[in-house]
Amino acid sequence: MKRGSSALLTLALLLLFCASTLASGALRDKLPRPPKPPSVKGKGIGKLGKGILKSRRGRGGSKNSRSKSRKQAEKKKKEEENRYHVVQIGLKFEVVQKKKLASLKKSAPRKYKAQMSAYEKAQRKGRGSKAPRPPSTVFKVLTDRGYKTQKEARANAQRLQRKVDSKRKR
Repeated sequence: MKRGSSALLTLALLLLFCASTLASGALRDKLPRPPKPPSVKGKGIGKLGKGILKSRRGRGGSKNSRSKSRKQAEKKKKEEENRYHVVQIGLKFEVVQKKKLASLKKSAPRKYKAQMSAYEKAQRKGRGSKAPRPPSTVFKVLTDRGYKTQKEARANAQRLQRKVDSKRKR
């Protein structure tokens, strides 16, 4: 054999060896694709098929849908802050907005002390049976979700006040 033909033969063998090694490695890295789900318009796709379709789409909807949901959440939060709650401080019932609950809670002990001093003063003067004793709870929020209007909240607070006053006078 000639010198040129043996060099060509070794080069061809080397290329075949490299090509087969790369081809086998490429086949191992490539995973088989899952079968495509039926189209959305087709009947019988079910919840599972819709879930697969949604997972293929990516993280979420468009920017507009995210901003809409964010705006709705802010609107709901603002609406909840503006709701009115009925609060009991000692023997008195007050109506306050949720955003102002914290400041009222800070001033509640002072109002409760004033009620206790009035009660103790009545006890010293001998009118103990007429003056009701304030309950041990200083500050208590009586409504969970609150009221949309101040008028509704005041009506409920007055109803509770009448109920407590009638029980205390007995």
